[in-house]
Amino acid sequence: MVQTLNLGRRIELHSMDAHCQGVSLALYRWEVEGRPRFLVHTYSSVQGARERVEFIQEALQVTLGMQTTDAPAEAERMSPQSWLQFPCRSDHLRALKRSFLDVCKLETGAPLVAKPLTVFDKKADGEIEALSRGSGLYEIRTVGGVVSRRTTVIAQGFAKLCEMKIIEDDHQVVFPCKTSHDAMVGMLMFRAQNVRGTVKEEEMSATRGVLSAPSQQ
Repeated sequence: MVQTLNLGRRIELHSMDAHCQGVSLALYRWEVEGRPRFLVHTYSSVQGARERVEFIQEALQVTLGMQTTDAPAEAERMSPQSWLQFPCRSDHLRALKRSFLDVCKLETGAPLVAKPLTVFDKKADGEIEALSRGSGLYEIRTVGGVVSRRTTVIAQGFAKLCEMKIIEDDHQVVFPCKTSHDAMVGMLMFRAQNVRGTVKEEEMSATRGVLSAPSQQ
């Protein structure tokens, strides 16, 4: 019987993975000298489980801009594989948890690419872009430079999903870490268009499933 490992605090769970025999995948957080590190883990030993975890870790690097780092000293013996961190060494927990659930929807081996900072918006009847102004500041506007009610709504969506601060007439948002995160912004552009639907989905997901005991996976 496999024993439960001390991998820090579990911050998100994807139960019954459709692309790997229904295994449960969890995202863990461990803080080292005030800087958080993250790990994707499953207790399952079914065929393809290891490859599935490696794919999700890679997907978070490509689509969210995370980078690999060493395992915390206390956890290295239990989980020697690389952990993940943001370049700014901050949490960005809400964005990370949302993106983790989204990349878990991808099939193992699916092409991975960072998403662009533009998206077509039906309500605006045109493309919306997030223009990086440096130091973690992004301006939300239509392609062509127009600011509208719709760009303000999307900026508010980013503020909620990425825990950013709204400034400058409600169409600019900035990361508290003052670091640019283009991959994260691109990853959540679609979600920011319909933040109410995203929040509702998160609430429904939180009521489903629990992490199965190691002996049951």
